[in-house]
Parts: sequence; structure tokens; C-alpha cells
Amino acid sequence: MTLEAEPTYVPKELTIVRGACPHDCPDTCAMLYHVEDGKLVDVKGDPDHPMTRGGLCVKVKNFHEHHYQSDRLMHPMRRVGAKGAGEFERITWDEALAEIKQRWTSIIDEYGSQAIMPHAYLGHQGVLNGLTSGDAFFNRLGSTVAEKTYCESGSSTAWHMTVGGSGGLDVESMAHSKYIIVWGMNMTSTNLHGWPFLLEARKNNGAKIVVIDPFRTRTARQADWHIPIRPGTDGALALGMIHEIIAQGLTDADYVEKYTVGYDELAARAANFPPERVEEITGIPADDVRKLAREYATTPPAAIRQGVALERSRGGGQAIRAITCLPALVGAWRHVGGGTMEMPIWEFPTKFDAICKPEWIPEGTRVVNELDLGMR
Repeated sequence: MTLEAEPTYVPKELTIVRGACPHDCPDTCAMLYHVEDGKLVDVKGDPDHPMTRGGLCVKVKNFHEHHYQSDRLMHPMRRVGAKGAGEFERITWDEALAEIKQRWTSIIDEYGSQAIMPHAYLGHQGVLNGLTSGDAFFNRLGSTVAEKTYCESGSSTAWHMTVGGSGGLDVESMAHSKYIIVWGMNMTSTNLHGWPFLLEARKNNGAKIVVIDPFRTRTARQADWHIPIRPGTDGALALGMIHEIIAQGLTDADYVEKYTVGYDELAARAANFPPERVEEITGIPADDVRKLAREYATTPPAAIRQGVALERSRGGGQAIRAITCLPALVGAWRHVGGGTMEMPIWEFPTKFDAICKPEWIPEGTRVVNELDLGMR
């Protein structure tokens, strides 16, 4: 009788690959992808990254599981049944490209190249794929230009018109702030890796956290002061604060003189928004408007974290411009932890012109605001 030897255990080779979250999110987490024998088996937040700090949100902490789901689309599929019936057949990439070419050529021959318009945005596609989405190709093709205006277009335009190309206050600097306004953003849900810096500021500096939001969100419940505001009236509150900062003599005159333009025009506009009128518009008591303006102006370093919710109303871009004027009015930019930040995507030095090739757009090409698509 002979005994068979037990099979020798051969450990799988584990490789850790550094990467970033592919979703459209202000946090842009640094991720560690755990790969065994060529297969993704786990994901972790990078503990050495200053913002991610080892944690991931609930959307991607099980990324390795849904990465291999059977219903994930991996190959070209052609519809073979009635539209909406969900009947498709798999085809090769060559077949897919040939069919697209044939259809597009037919459209261009009959109607011209502007009958084709690209339509894409961010979501899970990342900055380059989502925001550029083949723009150079379509510009060379001569297709209709689609303005990607779903999210951030109004905010970014307002930001550039007010402070120029600067990225503004970085999230990590908010750990040094002593007065923080979270305006139109539920940070604990949508910027959860930024929130710990505010808690550090509260713990180490005694910082006061103010949340301006119509709804008592998770973030508002953790704030020192929640200011409920009527939706779409943020511009009035900002102008009311400007009015009070000027009226109470709390401006940084030296900073305004050296580093700003348009102060007189801004002051004249804000003169029309005394606290009593702001109360009528926003629903915020006039005394709270005065208190907010005074505390903000006299507690440096003061920071404002703006959310994209601010742009989601008529005049939202102008509201953001008014809010973005506040740090300059009180000289908040002088201090570490002072200033304001909007969407950090614009801090990355992406050369969109080099990628998208706008010079390839034929003169006179039609431009369509993508927001109009849902209104037709």
C-alpha cells in the first residue's frame, strides 16, 4: 500500500497596482487594486494618500465584485428585435466599426456632417474620457458641436469670470480654517474625504462650521449652525452679506485696493440688499444675515466650500460670482485656510485645447447647448 503525497500548495502571486477611482467625484480617491494571477480580487483606499487616507465610499469599495459581473457590457451588440425589446446579438469590433461608418457616411451624404452630434458626459468615465469624449475626432468630422453644460458649466464659467484661472483654496488647507461655510453641499455624502479636514479644524482651531442648505442634510446635522435657505435665493444672501460687511466697515480695504477690480460696482449692487430685504427673499432672519456676515468677516482664516447645487437654479452662475467675491472683500486669501473652493477638477493642469482640437471646428458650425436636449 502506498500513500499519495498531498498536493503542494502554490500561493498565488499578488500584485498591488496603484490607480484612481474612475467615477466623477470631487474626491478622486487614490486606490490600491489587488490583482492575483491577472484577476482583480480586492480594492482598498490608499492609506498613504493625504485625502483618501485608506477609505473608499460605498459605491466603489466593492469595485472588484461588480467589475466581473456577467451583465457588464464588454463587446459590441447589434439590436435585432424591436426597439425597447432588449434583443441584441454580439458582433465583432470590425463589424461594429464598418456599420457605424456606413451609417454615418449615408447621413453625411444626404444631410451634411452637422446632422451628427456627439453626446456624452462624465459619470463613471473620468475627466479625459468624459469631458473630451472624442471631441477632436468629431471636430475634424465637422459634426455639430455639443456644449457639455449638464453639470459645472455654469459654476466654472462664473468662477473663471470672477477669480480667473486659479484653482482656489485646496481642501487640505481647510484644516487651518477657523470659520467654514459649506454652501449648497452635502459634504459627508458627496465629498466625504474632504469632511475630515473640517473636523480637524474644529478640533484643533475651534473652527465653527456653518452649513447653508434648504434641507437638513447629514452634513447640516453635524454643523455648528445650519442656515435653511429658500432654494435658488443664494445670490440674495451673498449680496446681503456683502452689504453688511461694507456697512459694518469690515472690508479689507488694502486687499480690495491692491488685488480686485469692480468694488464700487459691487458695493452699489449690494446696497439694494439690506438684511430686511434678504429675509423676505431667502427666509433667513435679518439678524442672522448680519451675524453671518460679521462672524465670517472677523474670524480669519475663513473658508467657503461651494457645492454644485448653487448653479442648479435660474441665476445660479451669478450667485456663485457673488459668493466668490466674499473672500476678496475681507482679504481671506491672505491666510492659509482662507478663501473659497468650487470644483477641484479645474485645479488639474489638463490642456483641453491640445486634446479637443477646437481649431479643427469648421467656421460657422452649429453649436447646441446639451441642456436644450431635454426641453425639446
